Amino acid sequence: MFPRFREVDAAGEAASAVGAALDSADAVFAAALERVAATQREIDALLARRAREITAVVVAAERLEIVSGTPTSRSAEFVHRSTRAELALALRTSEHVAERELATAESLTTVLTATLDAVESGAITWRAATLIAECAQRDGTDLGERVAAFEAAGLRIAAAAAPSRLRSRLAALLERFLRAPAVERHQAAAEQRHVILEDVTDGMSWLHTLLPSVEAHAVYHRLTDVARALQRVDGEEGIDDPRTLAQRRADLLVDFIAGDHIRVADRGGLSAQDAFERRVGEGRDLGRFAGIRPTVVVTVPVQTLLDAGGGGAGGQSPPAMLDGVVPIDPATARQLTANAPSLHRLLVDPHSGAALDLSRTRYRLTPELRLWLRLRDQTCRFPGCGHLAKGCDIDHTVDWQYGGATAAHNLAHLCRGHHALKHQTRWHVEQHPDGTLTWQSPSGRVHSTKPGSAFPSTP
Repeated sequence: MFPRFREVDAAGEAASAVGAALDSADAVFAAALERVAATQREIDALLARRAREITAVVVAAERLEIVSGTPTSRSAEFVHRSTRAELALALRTSEHVAERELATAESLTTVLTATLDAVESGAITWRAATLIAECAQRDGTDLGERVAAFEAAGLRIAAAAAPSRLRSRLAALLERFLRAPAVERHQAAAEQRHVILEDVTDGMSWLHTLLPSVEAHAVYHRLTDVARALQRVDGEEGIDDPRTLAQRRADLLVDFIAGDHIRVADRGGLSAQDAFERRVGEGRDLGRFAGIRPTVVVTVPVQTLLDAGGGGAGGQSPPAMLDGVVPIDPATARQLTANAPSLHRLLVDPHSGAALDLSRTRYRLTPELRLWLRLRDQTCRFPGCGHLAKGCDIDHTVDWQYGGATAAHNLAHLCRGHHALKHQTRWHVEQHPDGTLTWQSPSGRVHSTKPGSAFPSTP
């Protein structure tokens, strides 16, 4: 064989080898992808099964109430609340999420049964089913006898629509089936307006607000317009302000609600930052906390106060805690301290967390005990609840009428809902000397909650 033909044959063999390897890699990729898809279908089917089991839990709880006594509208409400609490603990989630799970399960197992069947067969995803149920459950929605037609049309959309457009397609579908005029539906939706505070990391929090769209857009555009106007003025006056438009919007929101220091022009030849610091030092400007006059509890490790100049070993001071829950940097804690008319400083050992000193401006026993309990508990002491203690009731673990003492070892914070649940249902609680609460639910499950702070057992 001539050398040239040998080279051609070698090239052909190499190409064949590459092609075979590519085919093999394609097959491996396709098989792996199919396993992922199959696993997702199994997960969706399991979520559908869970919905049926959640409904079974509700039916069993209602049956138990009928067996144990005569049901009333009031007792039915507490049966639902108790079941929601048990479900949240069983699913290791919040009661807010558990409430949504209960509503979705009820809708899919009693009204939208074809949707649940479609999930179990793999025709649609669990997410699609929850979106269909969400539309049918929306406040002000009354589909009546049209629910079957809505469900059938929704299933067709869910099987064909792109996931990113599914929600909007279902919302448009719902508009065709609704009976109530848009004005009435908007009025009903506006009743749900609210504000939610969500703490995150690094001393930051989200402030979520649900408002009518016209008002929400008005607020947003007002913030934007003022922020841009201030940017323009700063540019005209030669002020170098590095804040972005988004940062200015956030600062203006705080200014409008909690302060009045949008901008002060008396700089006297100083830079904007130096003028700001001078005004703060002279007490003429309270900085980013202008307008905030809280009664706060700042838990400050001793080392943080000792390191006021910039940090302890390694340059890091232990964080202070705002109301025992939100970690804040030492500088913020010191500025809040200077700004609060009623401040309680709790000094704690950074190693053991033990209380060293509680400074107070009140002398009667009851306010002192209330403050101590608030610092100890920090949140509602019902399992899984995160309501801050300062908004909760103080409950006698053993009721006063049954000989329970008004003392720290028999008192704990419970939010209003869980306080009522303790007294109106078969939840039982026992408090231990270290402040730990042991709860037993009506189903017999046992849960424990510990105080939020490493305090001594008595104040």
